[in-house]
Amino acid sequence: MAQSRFIEFKGKRILRSDINNCSMEQFEEMLEESGKIIRSEPLGSVLSLAAGGPGTPIFTNRDIFVEYLMKNMPYIKASAVSGLDRLKASMFLSVVAHSGRELMLFETEEEAKEWLASR
Repeated sequence: MAQSRFIEFKGKRILRSDINNCSMEQFEEMLEESGKIIRSEPLGSVLSLAAGGPGTPIFTNRDIFVEYLMKNMPYIKASAVSGLDRLKASMFLSVVAHSGRELMLFETEEEAKEWLASR
């Protein structure tokens, strides 16, 4: 089930969204939920991590995802995604390119958290 919550890592507050083992409907609900959380924070302050894995859904509704990325961009300090296989990572980067938002992809969640904590 997709969900978002703040975690602490090396003294940094990171919004972690679990996008593994969820349906596309749950993923879209998580986008709405995390968007509300992000937009309640100060501009340029949110460190965001989407933690994926083998059960991460393929993003079928590109428009919803691009809208999410664009609406939240002013609030984001840095974004990372972890755990996507090569095909999903390639598809993901293609969608993200249309939003103008920058983010980093990492194989593991730990690598992503380390990078975010350094921002």
